[in-house]
Amino acid sequence: MSALRLIGRKNNFRELRSLGVSPFTIELRVRMEEESYGSSERSSTSSEESAPYSTDNSSHATNPMNSEEEEEEEESSSSDDYPSKRRKHGPIVEEEDRISTLPDSILLTILSSLCTKDAVRTGVLSKRWAYLWTFVPSLRFTDYYLRHAADYASFVDNVLLLHRASKLTNFSVEVEYNPELKPRVDLWVRFATTAKVDQLSLLLSSCFYKLPQHLYANEFVSELDFRACEIKPNGLVRWSSLKRLCLWNVALPKDVLNQVLLGSPRLEFLELRSCDKFNRLDIVSESLKKLVMDSYCEDGLELEIVAPKIESLEIIGEFYGMKKCQIKNASALVEVRLDFEITMEYEEEEQEEDHYKNCENVVRELFESLHQVKKLIVGRWCLKVLSIMSVKHLSCPVLNCKCLTMKTSMEKWNLPGIASLLQSSPYVETLVIDIIFSNHDSEFLDRIYDEVNHWKSKEVYFKSLLQCLKTVKIFGFGERFHTKDVFILVVEFLLKNAKVLEKMVITEPWVMQNGIHNMQLKFLQVSQKLLSFPRSSPHAVVMFPF
Repeated sequence: MSALRLIGRKNNFRELRSLGVSPFTIELRVRMEEESYGSSERSSTSSEESAPYSTDNSSHATNPMNSEEEEEEEESSSSDDYPSKRRKHGPIVEEEDRISTLPDSILLTILSSLCTKDAVRTGVLSKRWAYLWTFVPSLRFTDYYLRHAADYASFVDNVLLLHRASKLTNFSVEVEYNPELKPRVDLWVRFATTAKVDQLSLLLSSCFYKLPQHLYANEFVSELDFRACEIKPNGLVRWSSLKRLCLWNVALPKDVLNQVLLGSPRLEFLELRSCDKFNRLDIVSESLKKLVMDSYCEDGLELEIVAPKIESLEIIGEFYGMKKCQIKNASALVEVRLDFEITMEYEEEEQEEDHYKNCENVVRELFESLHQVKKLIVGRWCLKVLSIMSVKHLSCPVLNCKCLTMKTSMEKWNLPGIASLLQSSPYVETLVIDIIFSNHDSEFLDRIYDEVNHWKSKEVYFKSLLQCLKTVKIFGFGERFHTKDVFILVVEFLLKNAKVLEKMVITEPWVMQNGIHNMQLKFLQVSQKLLSFPRSSPHAVVMFPF
């Protein structure tokens, strides 16, 4: 008989003990069951009627982590010394505990926002709170405070034995996994699925955990989040209610990924983070709307994404030595984020040039497949590759996006990439410039680039292209004042050439929020200079946060 069936039954004391459950926890569970179904005398007082989960036991009784030493410490701390001193100054006036008077539903919502270890600790507050945590519908276990696997497993076991909520909204386990924990993790997963959990997270590390077969047939779970888990279904996958799936550090051969997608007819969101063993994503799902590709573990990836129904795509993170990334048959795609980096180790200058040639091909092929996208976010590394292409007089494919976001450090070597993107986006109406810190090595660009002459050589092309730009939003300026000359050059150009510009909004920088006087003064000086620039649009307004 499994531990789940043994919970709360006095006759199975020996069997529970053989599973490693402490006698203290078993006794508490039995006591709770007796009180739950015992006489009705304890509910006769009005205070108990307002707290249906309270009992006459001391609040320590429900804390699976309590020890006798802790109880002794509390007894000593509750001595009469301190109250006697208070009496010398007058009677003790007890403050009203407004939180404890809240309905149980609200208190359980509050406890659900805490990790389970903190929720359990509330059981020592008072009788009102003693058993309340055992009805929390959300359980989140992390090994942050319990470094040893044995202590962690014992804590989880004890909590599950005392837990009494019939339905779980969330069950999360985060632990440094080892094979010795497999029987325990299997029981935890069974506990969650028996409680018809909505969101299940198994965030493991160090070793891989093989998912139990019964988990592949679950009609209740709507969100799954697996890290370092081995997905190998023996039969069909039946996740009929699944809407969100996140896989992290999981091997995904083509047949396994197809099984998962076919068995999830309502799946709307799929994230693959540091996964491997695949080079083609053939997504024919009618329901899947968003795909996130975050990093890839293996070298030399040649990725093809076929997704006719996908509306949003993110390619982020680090891809070591990626050779190709193509998006095919993505007619429904409207929003794309390209914030990734292709890394490679090289020792000679010639190898570096070959690496960047490969990067140019990858980025160019990606942009060629994005002509129908309406909202595009370009990360700092992609902007760097566009800068290299521009300096080599290689143009960026024409885009039809209406909203363009560029993440840039506003270094001088960003200018060619910014110029190339603007030149290739004649229909952009909203431009967002997100100024961020960058530690990218620009030595390769420094050797081949003269920023002033290159930027000015592009102006003739811009005058006929910035015909639709209405809104410019700039985030992050002021944190990196050494880039102000490049920033001023870009802003001056936009004001001079955007003929239908309505507003340019420069958000409040960090220096204004934190009151550093010298930095504030510099920011105000730059602001005055920006306001003095001529504007081609008579309706253009430059807005500052002060």
